[in-house]
Amino acid sequence: MLWSSRGVVLALVLLCIVLAALTSRAGLVNLYDRWVHEDEYGYGFLAAAIVSLLLWSRLWTADALSTGARWPGVTMVLIAQVSAVLGSFGESYFIEQIGFVLTLLGLVMMVFGTGAFRIFSPLAAILLLTIPLPYTLQAILTLKLQLLSTNIAVTGIEILGIPVLAEGNIIDLGMYKLQVAEACSGLRYLLPLTCFSFMLSYFYKGAWWKRLAIFVSAVPITVLINSFRLVVVALLVDRFGIKMAEGFIHEFEGWVIFLGGVLLLVLEMAAFEGFRWSSVKFEPLVIRRARDQASKPQIEQRSAGRAALTAVLLCLAALSVETSVARATESAPKPVREGFSAFPATLGEWSGREGQLEPEISATLKATDYYTGDFSEASNRSPVNLFVAYYDSLNKGGAIHSPKVCLPGSGWEFTSFDQRSFDELAPGTAGNFNRVIVQKGGQRILMYYWFQQRERRIADEFGMKYYLLVDGLLKGRKDGALVRIFTPIIAGAGNATQEADHRLQAFARTALPTMRRYLPE
Repeated sequence: MLWSSRGVVLALVLLCIVLAALTSRAGLVNLYDRWVHEDEYGYGFLAAAIVSLLLWSRLWTADALSTGARWPGVTMVLIAQVSAVLGSFGESYFIEQIGFVLTLLGLVMMVFGTGAFRIFSPLAAILLLTIPLPYTLQAILTLKLQLLSTNIAVTGIEILGIPVLAEGNIIDLGMYKLQVAEACSGLRYLLPLTCFSFMLSYFYKGAWWKRLAIFVSAVPITVLINSFRLVVVALLVDRFGIKMAEGFIHEFEGWVIFLGGVLLLVLEMAAFEGFRWSSVKFEPLVIRRARDQASKPQIEQRSAGRAALTAVLLCLAALSVETSVARATESAPKPVREGFSAFPATLGEWSGREGQLEPEISATLKATDYYTGDFSEASNRSPVNLFVAYYDSLNKGGAIHSPKVCLPGSGWEFTSFDQRSFDELAPGTAGNFNRVIVQKGGQRILMYYWFQQRERRIADEFGMKYYLLVDGLLKGRKDGALVRIFTPIIAGAGNATQEADHRLQAFARTALPTMRRYLPE
């Protein structure tokens, strides 16, 4: 049969890769851009080159293990392509990229059978570890690492006898204040060190638990070395001035600390072998082909041919669905709404004063339109701040910045966080909102916020993503907004928290009917 020809099978596999790449094209472009422009993911090019070398050198071994059914590989291609299409609909580069890597794994399983899964699955895992995190998840992880590294570093600085105070992610040394920015969070160490530790455990010839320990230890090592780096920076700043935390010296310290993390992984591996370096054994990077093997890998061509043809049809169907829905979404009319430039300065008994965001904040926000302003009642001096960020399309390159992510990085601490029914703010309206109390020093603020998408009011970020996918498919709508209102909790003013609740609820009941013109349902 034509489909049993080895050359045709390989051609079909290449065609599958091309079709899968076209389906995930936006995700792959984003992957390249983030590898190029974000230091956290610059190791992706090296990891991809190593995987390519490993793949080529292990084709001969895979051929020897070419046993088992081919159809599980086709099933994996099906699942991966469905994931890629859903990632495209749900505006998720992350899911698209995972779908493409799993498609590659499914294709090699389809060619060589399930017997070769143990050879190719670690290579797929290496590629998966180079995939950039979703922006929201990365922001949350960055914040956690910032605060954790700051707290550990402050403890170390205190041990050195240097007066220090931590406020959020800011280390106050008195004359100098060091901000543990995103670049100093440790994420740029965590991701490459995690990938490197996996590759190290892959090559290391040790017991399974030793290899697992090396991989898992990348996380605590990252936190410790980054905290140590902050202690060193604080010590140098205390002795020689703020210039020691800037420029080349700062970057040089980062590279030295990263190499220190790699050294700790190597020392951990040596410790497992009693520091007998001769006992530390590795798998070769390149496996040489035995003399009795054929010049090229052989495959069971008939079953692989049928499976490859099926995989091509699956990839072609996925590309067709993705393209047709994308065109339908692009041609859908934009929601009709009024711009916030026309937002009234008076809402019932509330008088407002519009504000402006700083240019760098506005650039980060990437909102289509926004409003921020303070409203007050004549009988109440405590203001209510209203902030609304509207997006006519929540595209993959941007995301609504949740207060859960932004506020702690500015030194605010959540002291209360719960979800309430939206019926409290607008009787008869379905949905939920977040009621939170944040504190910074002696300041306390009561805040309500929610994500508004079409007729829905949603409290959590992941529910927002789910409905973005659903409405993108069923309605061709990808617009959405963040709505936030907050007011100060005045200390010593009777039941201050209850009064703040009444103030926000009264403002919400007045403002929400007007906001319908600016947030289309």
